[in-house]
Order: sequence, then C-alpha cells, then structure tokens
Amino acid sequence: MASITHDFAVEASVDKAWKALSDVGAVNQLITFLGPVTVDGDVRTVDMGEFLIKELIVAVDPEQRRVAYSIKESPYELEHHHSSMQILPAADAADGCRMVWTIDVKPDATADEMAPGVVNAVEAIRKALAGE
Repeated sequence: MASITHDFAVEASVDKAWKALSDVGAVNQLITFLGPVTVDGDVRTVDMGEFLIKELIVAVDPEQRRVAYSIKESPYELEHHHSSMQILPAADAADGCRMVWTIDVKPDATADEMAPGVVNAVEAIRKALAGE
C-alpha cells in the first residue's frame, strides 16, 4: 500500500482551520476546484461534472481535530483508500497551525496518479484558510 503525506503550515488559527475542516459538506470551500458537494448521512458526494466522487465519512473527531474518510466511488481503480486530515498547533508556537493530510491507497500506482491533484488541493487549502 502506498501513502501520500503532506504536513503543511496554514495561516489560520487552530479553531478557524478546524471549523472549516470539520464542515464535511463544505470541502469545496477549502479545495476550491471541487464541484458541488452533498452529504447524505455519512456519504459525501462531490460532483466534478464529468464524474462523481463518493466518500464514506469515517470520523469527525473534535478532540483530535481530525476528519477521516474513504473514497468508495471515483474514476480511480481503487482497491483501498483511506485518508485523514488533522489540524495541529504550529510547531514553533507562532500564529497559525499545521495540517497533516495522509492518504493510503492500493494499488500503489494510484498514489502517483493522485499526487498532482493532492498538491493542488494543499495549495487551495492554504489559500482558502489564509483568506486569499
């Protein structure tokens, strides 16, 4: 199984970042290139125009400030997908915080396919939380 991990600084308070991340139905406000999002129970659907992505929301943990989800339907040929995003205080106690996003996928080659989109998503999250 392959993993993609990004640990990155965010120019927002822990509380602001967590409020945005924990609103699982508004992920397109953080990753602004995503299409419309709907949530039905614990299933989040992202309409990307040409295809849908359906995700199972596994956990929204306010104590750990962590959201976990698993892609169940997408254009990728996935045997397995699990992802978590967590908000942590900044390592140097400066203003802002960090986000750690870990994605585990199988088959391994899927990580290479997903990596460019994840990099773009990280930049979108940074900009959205910084108010850009």
